[in-house]
Amino acid sequence: MSAAASPVIVVGGGPVGMTAAHALSRAGIDFVLLESRSTIVLDAGSNLVLSPTGLRALSQFGILPALNKVSSPLAKFRRFDHQGRNIGDTMFFTYVQQNHGEYPRVISRHDLMQVLWDSLPAETASKLHTNKKVSHIRTTETGVAVHCADGTSYLGSMVIGADGTYSAVRKYIDAMASQDEVKDEAAQKAAGQEEPFLTTYRCLWVRFPMLPGVVAGDASESHGPLATTQYFAGEETAVVGVYEKLEEPTRHPRRYTADDEAAFVAKWGHLPLTNGASLTLREAYAQKQQSGLVNLEEGVAPNWTHGGRAVLVGDAAHKFTPSTGAGCNNGIIDVVVLANKLNQAFASSQAPSTDELATAFLEYQNTRQEAVASTCRLSGGATATATWDTFLLKVLDLYIFSLQLVQKLFVNRIASIAANTPVFNYIEGKEEIKGAVPWACAIPSFQSQKGL
Repeated sequence: MSAAASPVIVVGGGPVGMTAAHALSRAGIDFVLLESRSTIVLDAGSNLVLSPTGLRALSQFGILPALNKVSSPLAKFRRFDHQGRNIGDTMFFTYVQQNHGEYPRVISRHDLMQVLWDSLPAETASKLHTNKKVSHIRTTETGVAVHCADGTSYLGSMVIGADGTYSAVRKYIDAMASQDEVKDEAAQKAAGQEEPFLTTYRCLWVRFPMLPGVVAGDASESHGPLATTQYFAGEETAVVGVYEKLEEPTRHPRRYTADDEAAFVAKWGHLPLTNGASLTLREAYAQKQQSGLVNLEEGVAPNWTHGGRAVLVGDAAHKFTPSTGAGCNNGIIDVVVLANKLNQAFASSQAPSTDELATAFLEYQNTRQEAVASTCRLSGGATATATWDTFLLKVLDLYIFSLQLVQKLFVNRIASIAANTPVFNYIEGKEEIKGAVPWACAIPSFQSQKGL
């Protein structure tokens, strides 16, 4: 059965959903985007790290100069223990820059969203709808119907779930996979109640103003039993994330209160954010502008798609601890691979059949699933090492991973993986990020350059 020429529905307007909006627009594929919050650009949340591979994909939208203006390069981390004693710098990102031509860059979620929003054409921006919390999704003869809590509904040929950890689209996929047709909101909520992600750590993040001892561009980590910090200082504010290991892993979501935050700071307020403990978590929290306490889910969902109707990207499909900054970047690359598949499908047929979409979705899942599973293990391992989860990891952290030769060997070992990261194969542009290791997937040249 052929799908009607109705729009693609993107659920979720975060960084990954907005990347999808740009990608679909560039492919000439009609879409609507549904965001549950009241605004696309929200002044909340911690910082993100954009890797060279993520930056390279976003550069195809022509926004690299704008991103560089509101982000800071991350060259190294200073590392110390819970008493503020130096345990050796981390130079991983310097070696990444040498290999791939750009440092990872630290950016606030707000600034990234602002750049993505400002760079959308007006006709594309009109396709984004806020205050659209999805209640349930229903299969139709020609695609899907997405129903929202405000009583509105949207018909589409398919739905892309960029709606995060507790994804409504993932619940719909799980229900289809178990052959339980979702008839109403109650049935949808009952489907897939066993969350695919396991929480071993939780995170307190704090944004605070430039205090004495805070120097723009500084980045540091404190390592020790059960907790680790990551601290970044920007031009106007600084952000710290404190990752604490839970007593027992859990698959149950939890919302934390202000009292929970206060108890967390009472327990870990002594942790140093700067070398020599000149600034502590307690002092930073006392001057906070924003903060939040959240669980850090980890894992890879088994089903990213089913039936050619729905597909997942980003946190809806996989979650990592923030230690390696991999989450947002992998969501961006998800969109790259999926958009390339969709561009091909829609180029050959204005309305691809359900079978054609199912094939494209499965190829996308097979391309990405093992890659993100490997990254998930790496991120979790980095957090376990920084929290000295075992005696062996403590020894490795203090005496092996502190050696710059080991750091360089590790970065060089994974350089080929980064070099093979795909880009949008239908968006022409200029290669703005180049390092010692050549990219395996070239950005398509402008038409005017092809004969040169």
